[in-house]
Amino acid sequence: MGSEPSVAGSVPVALFVYRRHEQLRRTLACLRDSRIEQLYVFSDGPRDAAAEDDVATVRELVSGLDWIEPVTFAQTDNLGLSESIRSGLDRLFKSHDAAVVVEDDVCVAPEFYDYACRALAHYAGAGRVAGITGLRYPFSRRALDDYPFDVFLSPRFSSWAWATWKDRWERFVFDHGALRAQLAARSDLRPERAGADMRWMIEQAVVEESLTGAWDVSCAANMLLHDQYFVTPTWNMVENSGLLEGTHQTGRAPAWRLAWEPEHRPELEALRFAPVAEDARVLQAYVKFFALSRRQTLITAIGRLRHAVARQ
Repeated sequence: MGSEPSVAGSVPVALFVYRRHEQLRRTLACLRDSRIEQLYVFSDGPRDAAAEDDVATVRELVSGLDWIEPVTFAQTDNLGLSESIRSGLDRLFKSHDAAVVVEDDVCVAPEFYDYACRALAHYAGAGRVAGITGLRYPFSRRALDDYPFDVFLSPRFSSWAWATWKDRWERFVFDHGALRAQLAARSDLRPERAGADMRWMIEQAVVEESLTGAWDVSCAANMLLHDQYFVTPTWNMVENSGLLEGTHQTGRAPAWRLAWEPEHRPELEALRFAPVAEDARVLQAYVKFFALSRRQTLITAIGRLRHAVARQ
């Protein structure tokens, strides 16, 4: 693994947008505060007539940016979330070796981009690292007492403000038939090591194909098959305004909230990177966060399904 941080601005940001112009305003403000220098915007086309005005407003916001000159790819047709992200990253990786990925309802802390670039540089040669995330789920911080690093390795894919490399992305298999065959051949696979909800999500998204917009679940399945990890920070740098909207469709308030944690932010110039291995204590607390009751798991799953459909 390399130890030198990448040069600021050398890694492009891929921003995926659809019709959420109100959330997008804050997302763009957060990216501006992150001092990014390369922005690629992938704008999906309207699914129906009702979405046309919102999509147009989103594109006006992007074209009106005065702090950066984005490269925009505007679709005429509606690809849907999964195809938009897959085709967008395929396009971006034709000319770049790594990328930071943000969706239109995700707001990142000012230090996120710098952190992501440094982590990308450090773990570039570690094939068992599939990517980087800026999200720390709100599990108990007691597990981090006396923990000697600023990141830990988790076996769970996270799509809310993340980063990866061209060679890791190209290794992911998105064909459900091929994935099903690989999963069926692995009797030793334990999806629950990435969270109590992971087996259900893989069954719904990959096996039964009833969970739409779930490109990230395919990524999670690939990680489990290849015994890979995501680099996860010990402080949270992600807020997701779309999560609240999605969970409201279940008629219940979410059991937790995401908020930046600047009070726990380390000095980025001296980030303490963990080895590519599991820390049993931290990982136990992390996975425990997803060990919801059966009822709460169902509520969360329904909310996730409707949220994904809303993003199409």
